Amino acid sequence: MQLDFLLNYIPFISSFLILFSIYLIMSLSLNLEYGYAGVPNFGHVFFMSIGAYVAGVLTARALDFFSGSTAGYCSGQAANIRGDFAIAHPEISMSLFVVSLILGAIIGGLFGYLGAYPALRLKEDFLAITLIFIGEIGRIIARNEEWLVCGLTGLTGVANPFKWIENVHLRSVIYTALVLVFAALIYIYTERLVQSPYGRLLKSIRDDEIAAMALGKEVPKVRGVVLIIGSSLAAIAGVLRTFYLQSVVADDFLPLVTFIVLSMVILGGMANNKGVVLGTLIMMVLDMFISPSFFAMMGVIVEFDITYLKYVLIGVIIILVLMFKPEGIVPEGPVRTPAVELSMQVEEEVEKAVQELIEFKKQKEGQSEG
Repeated sequence: MQLDFLLNYIPFISSFLILFSIYLIMSLSLNLEYGYAGVPNFGHVFFMSIGAYVAGVLTARALDFFSGSTAGYCSGQAANIRGDFAIAHPEISMSLFVVSLILGAIIGGLFGYLGAYPALRLKEDFLAITLIFIGEIGRIIARNEEWLVCGLTGLTGVANPFKWIENVHLRSVIYTALVLVFAALIYIYTERLVQSPYGRLLKSIRDDEIAAMALGKEVPKVRGVVLIIGSSLAAIAGVLRTFYLQSVVADDFLPLVTFIVLSMVILGGMANNKGVVLGTLIMMVLDMFISPSFFAMMGVIVEFDITYLKYVLIGVIIILVLMFKPEGIVPEGPVRTPAVELSMQVEEEVEKAVQELIEFKKQKEGQSEG
């Protein structure tokens, strides 16, 4: 009885963990660009969509080719054929997943390189607006081109790499664990990156670009590299999302997604990866409890679109954070490079030695008076 009860909640828990991991990757990549480097990439969702399109088109076209399907690319029949072929040939579906991750990251990075050009010439507000436009142009092109992701209807039949596993719950648990591993690896990577001298360089450019250039730092090059890295990570999130949903719809990648991710970064604390994890968790829990699916699972019928209430609460939270705790829940800390840690350790040892010397002197004075 208890086992059946737990099995009923596996899809819900799995969905939460997968979406949390995907949004965490997005938040970490945006924090790298905006929190550390000061590049307001408000078109960040566009790079996520690049990974989604690469995964969707590559997987669908490859499965159509290997299966010999003659059905229309966007038809339901073609989607069913792809699913059946993926179940019968697990090695192909898993190989396509790996290739999609690699190609998605590379192509996402290339688009990030192209997006770096306005980043080299524009500042602050103008750059943010330009990157939003780039993201919207990409989405509009995708929703109007049938050959890409089937226009408004979206592309289906993007087989999950573990679709061949018959047990639905086991399949869900395995994919959830895989996505969590990716999120953990990307967290470790970004944390090591920002806690290196490169992290100090990013902060110096963010805080005072002119001073960094005066000291001989190649500011345009650094901005370009950080956009490439952040865009590649966002594309990986897009690939993972596509294989989870097994479909791609262009209108899923609205600018609103970027601002939800930005709210996670602001809430947790900009330029602090630990804070970003906390901010993402809080926002995802809020999204989980204020969703039609959660209320339906609880047997509660809501007569209005509760999604709008979620957006109102997100807005209120961000306003309160900016008013009373603008640095976020976990404020930005110093970059803990090996040199900084060594200097802090030496400073602690010196302070300890001074205290011991003072105590020793007091003891000597006490003995002499006695």
